[in-house]
Amino acid sequence: MEKGKKRLKSAAEKRTFRLVIAYRGTVYQGWQKQAREGGGPTVQELIEKAVKKITGGKASPHASGRTDAGVHARAQVAHLRVATHLEPERLLKAINAHLPDDIRLLSLEEASPDFHAQLHASAKTYRYFILHAPESQHVNWPFLRNFTWFVTFPLDLGAMQEAARALEGRHDFQSFRNRGTPVPHTIREIHRCVVIEHPLGSARDFPWMPGPGYEARLLEIRVEGSGFLKQMVRTIAGTLVEIGRGKRTASDMGRILSEKNRKAGGITAPPQGLFLDEVSYSKLR
Repeated sequence: MEKGKKRLKSAAEKRTFRLVIAYRGTVYQGWQKQAREGGGPTVQELIEKAVKKITGGKASPHASGRTDAGVHARAQVAHLRVATHLEPERLLKAINAHLPDDIRLLSLEEASPDFHAQLHASAKTYRYFILHAPESQHVNWPFLRNFTWFVTFPLDLGAMQEAARALEGRHDFQSFRNRGTPVPHTIREIHRCVVIEHPLGSARDFPWMPGPGYEARLLEIRVEGSGFLKQMVRTIAGTLVEIGRGKRTASDMGRILSEKNRKAGGITAPPQGLFLDEVSYSKLR
């Protein structure tokens, strides 16, 4: 090499990173990059573009699971395999600098080369929120409209809680699966399914929460399981609301499961109330 010439930097090796991502899904067509142009932006697509601007190479993050249009994530996990010299902290800051404010990488750390965010996940927790108001309350609270399902008919919370417990365990959830990517089978295990009423109490002091003059309660359907089918949690939420309304009984839940027919299940709840809350791994790689 001629004197005075700088030594060329060696090519970066491909590395694997584990990402934890929070995003507000309101304006996005879900997580998965769309096959055709013109379908609207997705979270995966925007992260991929940000990575390309930084590294110059194409690398797409692979998530623990897809979320639909309008669905949010508090802690989505993804793996990213990309060639870069950047250390994790600098790469994290650089990617966030190229993302819109409603998508944030919360953490980025180097992982084992074989780490797979979807195949290695041992459990996931989803949370579905309902803003329940009396029939006389016709106006949706504007600050929560993108994060809750606004329901104004009477709901029997006890019946919903009883029905939710019937879903716990290992069952065939064909009755709660909407059409999507073919799967080998529809048997899944639900570790916990509960319906919770969150007292607003002092939370009413926060301006984005319903004020003292607004009569409402915040309900949550929390589902933890080893895996889920397409729109399964939203269909569980829709079915539980139908039970709460008295359109079905809590004892109907066992029959719905046994029929193994989507027509037996209830409606699919709207997407905005759903959050992917946590993804667990029995062994971190």
